[in-house]
Amino acid sequence: MKKVICTLLAVSFIFCGAMAAGAEWKFERKISIVCPWGVGGGADSTLRPMANLIKEILGQEVEVVNVTGGNGVTAIEYVYKQPADGYTFMLGTQSLFMQDIQGTTSMNFKDEFVPVARLVHAINVITASKKAMEKKGYKTFSEMRDFVKEHPFEVSVGMLTSTGLDGASLKQALEGLDILDVSYPSGSEMNSALVGGHIDIMVTGTDEIEGLIAAGDIVPLLALCEKRMKRYPDVECSVELGINSVLGPARGIFAKKGTPKEAIDALVAAIEKASQDPSWQAFLVQGCYDERPGFANAEDYAKDCEEDYKLLSDYLKSEGVMKKDYYSDAK
Repeated sequence: MKKVICTLLAVSFIFCGAMAAGAEWKFERKISIVCPWGVGGGADSTLRPMANLIKEILGQEVEVVNVTGGNGVTAIEYVYKQPADGYTFMLGTQSLFMQDIQGTTSMNFKDEFVPVARLVHAINVITASKKAMEKKGYKTFSEMRDFVKEHPFEVSVGMLTSTGLDGASLKQALEGLDILDVSYPSGSEMNSALVGGHIDIMVTGTDEIEGLIAAGDIVPLLALCEKRMKRYPDVECSVELGINSVLGPARGIFAKKGTPKEAIDALVAAIEKASQDPSWQAFLVQGCYDERPGFANAEDYAKDCEEDYKLLSDYLKSEGVMKKDYYSDAK
């Protein structure tokens, strides 16, 4: 009899364990997703429609919390102080990786946060002032490159920071060309300068320039991607010109390390379902986000993040601003 009771108890423990392992996470209260950048920007404008769809799918309030400052560092520090209970997540891009590598965070972001899912992968485009193009006589990036070779430092490029994602993609694309850098404190001021012909070119995400292109004030010269864009089929792309520059903002969700896997899995499932919604598909087309694969699950997104960390570490090392070398043991 004693042996039978022990056997029944063992079976019961196994059954209960299997039930627990297979149990689905259910969100019981409001979920917060922190956006490190301001309301109305590309990151915020990507996150809000997704948050609304997740709310409908999960049946819980999903709040977007904008925590700005420090090029994303303020948001990282804020989320790091929150409990890893499955109710606080954050939006991130490679810009956060660059802050981490430059040592501006109090912790190692790479070690203390985990990728949850990618939402979109935007394409950066080098755009030109229509006025400057007409004045200097080039119509394509290849023609501009030839012009620069004959007229060094007569073409200027607007820059927000050389140690940001845009700066990295610009340096790759313009390698070997003598172009004058002009710094600007904000994107709006740089856009105005480009429209007015005060600078010749700048780099930005495709989602941020649609209105200016439609108005004819600026012209896309080079798409930093693997093949020509569907939206701009006449615009050259970097790979076809032999330029090793395809960096573009990959916006995804991250969680503090220690967040229950069940909560992450539940959020990933909701994001994947939301990514198939017709309203989200329309949003992707509107912002040119349909040019590259958007949604990626935690495993695939983590692989992409690792590749970006390695690439950006090499870039920041060449700029002399790398403070954290995550790959020194492997070299």
